[in-house]
Amino acid sequence: MPPTTAPAPRLTAADLTHADVEALIAFIDSKVNGVLSEYRTETDAWKAAMGLRIALNGRAKQVREAYGRVDQAPETVQARFRQWNRLAMLALGWEKDADYDARWKIVAHPDAEGAAVFAALTGRRHPAAPA
Repeated sequence: MPPTTAPAPRLTAADLTHADVEALIAFIDSKVNGVLSEYRTETDAWKAAMGLRIALNGRAKQVREAYGRVDQAPETVQARFRQWNRLAMLALGWEKDADYDARWKIVAHPDAEGAAVFAALTGRRHPAAPA
């Protein structure tokens, strides 16, 4: 029987960095730019893309602020968790694109402590990240 290795745990918001934030923002922005340049301003596609651009700008400001903090206070940890997930939701439709990074998924826990609390309360370890 071949040896088995435990799957790597899923990322938490604490595992993500400011570089992850900037990369995801740039990815979404490049997708929006593609639509804006392809369609005329009076089309619904252009208007929808402009709406996404506005939402992205608001989210980008909030997630940058959360990940720009240097403290590890519970409020900061929770802000990173919430803001990352709100940003990651904007990219869900591109999850299967070749240039989509697997790190950009919605996270289930703010940090390792949150994952441990989940495991203790439910009796289940948080599932591993998909390969």
